[in-house]
Amino acid sequence: MEFDETRWREIHGFASFPGTSAPKAVVVALNAIIDKSVSAATWSSMDTTASTTAWTCWAVTERSVGHVRIKYKKADYDEREERQQELTPSSWSVWVRPLADIIGIRYGAFDAAEGNPTMFYPAEPIKVIFSDGAVSIPAGPIPTDQRAEVSRVITALREFVKF
Repeated sequence: MEFDETRWREIHGFASFPGTSAPKAVVVALNAIIDKSVSAATWSSMDTTASTTAWTCWAVTERSVGHVRIKYKKADYDEREERQQELTPSSWSVWVRPLADIIGIRYGAFDAAEGNPTMFYPAEPIKVIFSDGAVSIPAGPIPTDQRAEVSRVITALREFVKF
């Protein structure tokens, strides 16, 4: 898949988060689920063990919701590590669904944002229910430092899903 430098920077920004930049495969996969003509809300995260790294990205656009999960057999694998040793992902999972397929959204607990008692962020996964099944965003508890990003994804879902 080929795309220009402006698009690369835009998607790379969606795939990365403060202090960590996404490797190429994550950017390419996320580009595949975000339409070029629409705005997007994204939440990206990286989970690492002693021997693996898994990148996860959720994206909501005006027309779709999508998910990327790419795993590498190396700890702390990001763009910086990729420049030293480029690895092929050990597994890929990418899907995108139209927002029109969503028939419900379920929320769990919300916590007040630190230092702002009028701002609330999700503390538990959000269940997105499609006509043929459901997914949780994310699959487990939401880390405190990532709640603002998840909140933007939820806000986009609520804005774009028409019930």
